[in-house]
Amino acid sequence: MNCESFGECGGCALPLEYEEQLSRKTESFFDIFAGFDLPETKIFASKKSRFRNRGEFRVWHESGGVALSMRKKRGNGAIAIGRCPAMNNRFCANMQAMADFIGDRPALFERLFELDFLASSDEKDMVVALIYHKPIDERWSEAARAFGDRFDIGVIGRSKGIKLVIGDEFITERVTIEGKIWSYKYIEGAFSQPNGYINHKMLGYIFDLFEPIDSDYLELYCGNGNFTLPLSKKFNNLVAIEANANSLATAKINAINNDCDNIFFARMSAEDFASAMNKTRPFNRLKELDLDACRFHTALVDPPRFGLDCASLNLIASRERIVYISCNPKTLRRDLEDLSKTHRVVSAALFDQFPYTEHIESCVILERK
Repeated sequence: MNCESFGECGGCALPLEYEEQLSRKTESFFDIFAGFDLPETKIFASKKSRFRNRGEFRVWHESGGVALSMRKKRGNGAIAIGRCPAMNNRFCANMQAMADFIGDRPALFERLFELDFLASSDEKDMVVALIYHKPIDERWSEAARAFGDRFDIGVIGRSKGIKLVIGDEFITERVTIEGKIWSYKYIEGAFSQPNGYINHKMLGYIFDLFEPIDSDYLELYCGNGNFTLPLSKKFNNLVAIEANANSLATAKINAINNDCDNIFFARMSAEDFASAMNKTRPFNRLKELDLDACRFHTALVDPPRFGLDCASLNLIASRERIVYISCNPKTLRRDLEDLSKTHRVVSAALFDQFPYTEHIESCVILERK
């Protein structure tokens, strides 16, 4: 990657040429699955630069201004970043200008310690959050409004117990699948897919595996509805579970905006939903859902790095088809040891969601033996 700080900045944990770092990660993945019967695995490479649609930078206060910075790869301290080619093109092109604008206005730079951004892949929308060690007030709002006007962005200010919003606090991500445009609202601060290019590849890969089926669909850890919405066209009814309130609220908005009226959303943990399915514990938030009438042919799970709990694992093991999306190949291998007792892996793919880091996203599709 053509970056003047490549190898010094800790933002890229693998400062290697792109093909080399991808090869290293895929080899590590297959080492973890040595001895496990995986089918031929598709590998989806990322763009080599301008792939991140969200990022976090510490603010480095210098004499006469501020600079955006990242931690150093070695040792303590930070390194000033004038441009970061890993970031969305629109943000990268404006990084230094934003830092200069903030540095010229005390109401914006005093006690500012972090700047976060969220942008759409098509570069139409962007939100910048400024995070402070001091209270912010109307004086800040006036300067932030000028900041937003200058760069045509939404601006959010945060300090302890205070959140002020100038303009929008969300962006709209648009994804085209088989000619249909799906529109997703991403709210700043909530989870969103950081690599829009790879997310598009993931959605296409999963969507293409399914023919419309006269049955229902269960999704655990649905987030903002990233996978839920397109798959709503493949099944009769969908039940989508998410514990995070902000993510679930966004998922409901996204479903309405995309005319998906066959999805039942519930805010609860995957483990609690498994308890409800097993009738070991009733939940008032499921009172409008007839669980006995649900015929879940397929389950999709996208758990955190620690993988699935035992109750959730047993729940999905009773489905005909399982889609398991994982950000941690070690816990995926652990869970597949159990699932392979009843299912076989029929498709697998690796997605380089986080280039120049050790992380890699994977997806396996299992069908009952």
